[in-house]
Amino acid sequence: MMTALDHPLVQDYLDRLHAEAARLPVPEGRELQLQIREHLTEALPDEPSESEVRDVLDRLGDPAVLVDAAGGVTPGSGPGLRSDSDGPWREAGALVSLVGAGLLFWLPLVNLVLWVGGLVLLVLSRRWNVADKVWGAVVLGLGPLPFILLAGLSWTTSSEVCMSEGAAVNPDEGAAPPVVVTCTGGDGGLTPLNMVVWALTITYAVVYVWTLARLIRRAARPAER
Repeated sequence: MMTALDHPLVQDYLDRLHAEAARLPVPEGRELQLQIREHLTEALPDEPSESEVRDVLDRLGDPAVLVDAAGGVTPGSGPGLRSDSDGPWREAGALVSLVGAGLLFWLPLVNLVLWVGGLVLLVLSRRWNVADKVWGAVVLGLGPLPFILLAGLSWTTSSEVCMSEGAAVNPDEGAAPPVVVTCTGGDGGLTPLNMVVWALTITYAVVYVWTLARLIRRAARPAER
């Protein structure tokens, strides 16, 4: 027995709806198609006539109009529609600005402009969630500051080497000459604290690169509506 969904006109309508639904995010497209199928099943009897099918389909409207009403992306659409055709420019701008601010830390004015602009674009992102934004602001927003502090600290924690200088003393020659003690720093090898600082520096570098890669990957997903 043929059901309403098996009717050729209904099948053609559902095929066109499926093609148009590609302009929606996958979950929303599936939900829309499911709703239309349920509506057609309820509105049409089993083995409906052609006139009954046409009447129901006319009331539903064109599939393209349904998808547009659900927020579908129209190629070349204007700014009035919730379209993502402009691409992830906010995310790209945020990453370029924050990384640029870190690389140009020695130019205070340029650094400040890039840093503020990057944080603003980070907050306005439609592809990153709150956790992504907070993590990106903390790691990328700090830029090279942790590198500079940790690297500077690593050199100041070098062990101090002291050497004594003086002639050998003969017990039969009376008082010994004074002993001169000379101390030098920075060439005594790595201390435990020095190694910890370097480990933290490398760890931060890994976290920085991982955060950058994570945000780039997440920026490629569809924007949140």
